[in-house]
This record gives sequence, C-alpha cells and structure tokens, in this order.
Amino acid sequence: SWLELASQPTVSSTVRGCATMILATSDRHKAVVVGDHKASLRPAPQDGDNSVSAQPSAKLVLTEEEIEEYSRIKCCVCGERVWPDEVAEHSRRCVLEPAPNLRLQLDKWCIASSSMTASEQRAFLHMRRAEELARVEGMESELARRMPRLWWMGGKFAYCISSKWLREWRSFVGVGKVNASMRDRPPGPINNNDLFDLEGSVRSGLREGVHADYHVIEQPMWDFFAQVYGGGPPLLRYNASGQPPVLEDQAATFEGDWRDLRPDTGHGKAFDPVSGFGFDGEIQGGFLWSCTGKGLLRSGSHFEGRVLRGLPDGRGRETRPDGTVLEGHFCQGMLHGTGLIADPEGNVVDGEWDNGVLNGI
Repeated sequence: SWLELASQPTVSSTVRGCATMILATSDRHKAVVVGDHKASLRPAPQDGDNSVSAQPSAKLVLTEEEIEEYSRIKCCVCGERVWPDEVAEHSRRCVLEPAPNLRLQLDKWCIASSSMTASEQRAFLHMRRAEELARVEGMESELARRMPRLWWMGGKFAYCISSKWLREWRSFVGVGKVNASMRDRPPGPINNNDLFDLEGSVRSGLREGVHADYHVIEQPMWDFFAQVYGGGPPLLRYNASGQPPVLEDQAATFEGDWRDLRPDTGHGKAFDPVSGFGFDGEIQGGFLWSCTGKGLLRSGSHFEGRVLRGLPDGRGRETRPDGTVLEGHFCQGMLHGTGLIADPEGNVVDGEWDNGVLNGI
C-alpha cells in the first residue's frame, strides 16, 4: 500500500548536476529512479554487496551525450535541437512556409479607401473603372497583333486565373453581369483558392472559360492584375504544341522579366514534356545561365546538363553551331576530365582532358 511505501527509506543522489531520487517499491529488490529519463526499474543494491556495480551512483550516471541531448529543445520545423536561450532567435529564422494557396493577402482597396470620404471614393472608383478597362482592352488588342517569336522552347506559356474572381472584375468595370457587391468597391485580391482541393492540389475536372471554373490569360495581363490587386497563387502552364495551355498542361514557375510572352531573365522551372528542353534555375536573356537543363547557351551552342554562369560545368553534352559535339565532364566551359569531341565528319577524339587540352599531346 502507499502507507507501506511511504514508510520505506528513500535514497537520493546527484548525477553530474542532475538531482535524482530512488523510491522504494513494494518489491524490496526493485527501485524506481525519479529524474532518470528512462525511469526504469533497476535492482537495488543488496546488503553487504560492496562491488562497484552494486553502487547506485555507478548505475545512475548519465553520459555527456544524454545530458546534452535532453538539455536542448527540438524544433518541429527543421528538426534541429537548440538551447533554451536560443529559441527566440531560432524561431525568427526558422519559419514554416505556408502552402501557396493558403497565404493571406492584403486587400489594397481597404487600405486606400480608409482615408477617403464617400464622395472621394465614388470619384476614385469611376476613374479606376475607366482606366482599368482601357488598359486591359489595349493589352488584348496588342496581343492579337503580336507575331510569335521563335525560341528554343517552342511551346506557349500562359496563366490560369479563377473565373469567379474574373467575373467580379468584369462586373466592376461594367462589361459583365452586374454584381451588387462590386458597385461600391473593386474586387479583392486575386483568389485562385477555389481551384485547389483541401490538400493543396489543383482540383481535377475543372472547365476553362469565363463562365466556368478558370480562364487562361497571357503573361502581361496576369502581371497587370497581380500588380493592381495582388493575391494568387500564380498558376503558370506550358503547352508544347504552341496552343494556349489549359490547367492540365505542364506546370511551370518563373519569377523575373519576360520577353515576347516567354521567360527571359530570372529564376524558375519549366520543361517541355515532348522535347525535354527546359531549365531548372536561372536564365539570362533567354539563355541558360546558372541552372540544370537542356537549351541554348549565349555562345549559340545547344547544351544539356549543368550550367554555371553561362558555361557548361559538370557532366553534359554540347552541340556547337558547326555541328561539333563535345561530351563528358566540363569545367568553366571546357572539357576537363573524361570526354570526347566528335567533328561533323565523324572523327572522334576521346581521352582525358585538362582545361580543354587532351592529355598526352
């Protein structure tokens, strides 16, 4: 009973600065160690046993690794263990990134209108409706006249936007069905969340069209809406055949400058599922820069592999404009290590290379 346990003696000890206590149990030959992280039942020393293994202090000593491990707190985001006095600093730099479709966006109209009177709001909305409609109609007219330019990725890029949000914008500028909520204010941030399921994946079976689930718009128009309204997330798609892409086409990402409706300078990931051309990393001026991919270098060569600052670096294959093929390990644009060179006539030279020079010659 607990009375019998309370009347039995206790033994306390200190292990490397960690206080522990041994409580006697109903079994006189067992003891519960309080303060030990394992809290296991360990045999109590027998009377008259003076061996080192029978001494409680020898059994209860924690190793330095155990003391250090259980003195720190494990971060649930990155898994790193930090000291208690470093938790605040670690929390500032280790932040769990939310899913793109769950990020909160500020409503720019609420911010802009907070300092306006009612008459100022009406005048501002009238001006904004006219300017936005004129801007979009101008972009549509320009895009219709633009001739496509050739690039080493021959497909077409475009963005998908929620038709629900687009209908609100059309109602706001007066070209769609009247929406009472858009009478006294513009739509909120772009909201593509209705295109995602609860797990953050794009829903299947969505239909394209202004009066359906989503609509496809060109990059200049997406940039205009994103700049004015904010929101997202962006849904960039690529179609290898050159037709306007749909939501089921190849997903792509890009942040940076565009040119002729295709990525030009920036970071992203886009691949043609048919030809294999594409990039994962940074491009500059439409050429592979610091990335892994298959495409065009500034020198005019086609390259497949890793590129560092515009030059082949690592294992890869380069095809020069004259038809010469270099394949092997590159360093700063030159063969360095095992590799070969094949000229257009079919002559092949292979071996070990040192900064573009064949060893032994």
